[in-house]
Amino acid sequence: MSLLINLKSGPLQTEVDKVLSCETNITLKGVKTLSFETLLTDELLEKVTNTDLVVNYEGDYYDVISVARSLSRGLYVLKIGCEHVSYRLNEYSKTSFVETGTPRQILAKILEGTEFQIGIVDSQTITTFEVNEESTVRSIILKLADKLNMDVGFDFYSVSLYRHKGREEPVEIIDDNVVSISKTVKTSRVNPTYSITIRNSKEITVGDELHLKFTKLGIDENVRLIGIKAKPYISKNIELEVGESEATLEADLVKTEKETVSKNTSYYGVKISENNGLTIERGDNAAKIIMNADEFRMQALGGVGTLEDKLYFDPVSGNYKFKGSIEVIGGNININNQFIVDENGNAYMSGDATIYGGKYYAGQPGGSEGFSQMTANGFDVYNGGGDLKLKLGYTTEDEDFPFLQLGSGSGLTKDFGLVKKFADGLWIGNSIPADDQGTFNAQEGYNGIFFKFSDNTAYVVKNTNMKNIYTGAAIAKFG
Repeated sequence: MSLLINLKSGPLQTEVDKVLSCETNITLKGVKTLSFETLLTDELLEKVTNTDLVVNYEGDYYDVISVARSLSRGLYVLKIGCEHVSYRLNEYSKTSFVETGTPRQILAKILEGTEFQIGIVDSQTITTFEVNEESTVRSIILKLADKLNMDVGFDFYSVSLYRHKGREEPVEIIDDNVVSISKTVKTSRVNPTYSITIRNSKEITVGDELHLKFTKLGIDENVRLIGIKAKPYISKNIELEVGESEATLEADLVKTEKETVSKNTSYYGVKISENNGLTIERGDNAAKIIMNADEFRMQALGGVGTLEDKLYFDPVSGNYKFKGSIEVIGGNININNQFIVDENGNAYMSGDATIYGGKYYAGQPGGSEGFSQMTANGFDVYNGGGDLKLKLGYTTEDEDFPFLQLGSGSGLTKDFGLVKKFADGLWIGNSIPADDQGTFNAQEGYNGIFFKFSDNTAYVVKNTNMKNIYTGAAIAKFG
């Protein structure tokens, strides 16, 4: 009988026909492991380099979980540790689970999305099965078996649920075929446990009912076979564990005590994990909070149906950032007593509080009202059509003189009125370019009145012509 070693993808890698040692362990609670040693050949050295392998043993399949090479007593040895492929079900998890139906229907729902199929299911009883904590698919299966008081079986790539696994008619275990037997009584347990070694002369399977009869030891009892350990290839003896099953690591992981908070377990949406720290998540996945030493995130569903950060800490900038709308019901917002918004929405500024830039609308978004806007050179007022109707500002081309711009209509070529101070006077007329010398000079396109300070005279300006304003024969002067 050979051990076949395949890649997980399927192809045969090599065959092991010389086994130095081998151990198997099978229990009623789903444990199923295999380990073996063989001489380290050149072929094994080349082809068994990692754990991405599957071992075919007696028609069943075991994933390789460890590969060890060693020199022992002058021999180069390869030791391989395996666990049944059903342990892959620990790679799948569900945050919660609830289903009503027959055990087969419930098991089918649990196995959805995995590579495993349903084997034998003995019961047709309708029941409701619920798990309210994040668990692996394998642990959910074990919980289902416990709830239904059924035995679980993992064979090949299938999962079975038995009303009673193994034979129900007791198999006689007597002196003739027993190598050794021991009985253990513990104060923490009601019933004793037994360890028995027998010669493998009977077809005994895990789950069988056994009758132990050893008169000299005062033993005459019916017990359940809950585990078998064997050393195939090197011994015909097998070790039997009977009585109540001892708690295993896997059973402890499956069972959640009400007083204990476990990692990666969800309690009404609250979970602690190594990757994210503390997380709180709604049952409908519409909102989530992540908190740890590196990040703080409050998330909600966005427009594309995925969770987006709404309030979060940015470790790069060291700032908290908010995305979305803020609604304050009652109370006020107070920033250093210099900017205050009261419960009625009134804003108050004092001290050195400053508003920079931006647009100021009178109406609601999408309305027909105009807006005002601060710019680098002044203050602009636009109508609902986006036309500049009023501009209060100052020029910047080495003159720094104020002006008032009145009404522009629309379009880049539209003219507008202007009141502007120059170094030598005041202009009232149409638009003109800035004069970087700060003095007024009539140019083509000018149409208005210029009041000159030096001679206290008003001039009518048309293009490049400037004429004094006459009243009869006299020059009109002011002041």
